Amino acid sequence: MLLRRQLIADAMVVDGRGRVFVQRRSSTRELFPRCWDLIGGHVKDDEHVLSALRREIHEETGWHLKNIVLELTPKYWSYGPTPYEERQFIVTVDGDLTKPALETGKVSETLWVDRANVEKLKENRKPDDQLIYNSVVEALKVLETVRPPM
Repeated sequence: MLLRRQLIADAMVVDGRGRVFVQRRSSTRELFPRCWDLIGGHVKDDEHVLSALRREIHEETGWHLKNIVLELTPKYWSYGPTPYEERQFIVTVDGDLTKPALETGKVSETLWVDRANVEKLKENRKPDDQLIYNSVVEALKVLETVRPPM
């Protein structure tokens, strides 16, 4: 029996310095505890991916989606028997970038990532589990040539 692919909408929020916002999942999270992650989550059955993106940004940070700069190539992966399709968007937001309203108990810290500290995203990940690291590197390359409207 084939399982239906779960759709994920992720936001790579960027600031005026070309950095990408990430957050560390708390140690109590079932999936990827203590790992760096993007803002995002599951797209509900009756929801459009961009509506989910907007919802996840607000739920996880209190910020509001302003502009979609670019959608990266979709990523496909599995966790146990469940297949996932991860749609990742480089975005700008409205709100105080120094004070995200984080989800209590789900996030232990935040980080703005650039070329100098991108290797931190490999922390607590297996060598074959570098999707977040690879995705942020892809976004940073894009940001070298594309300056998003702030």
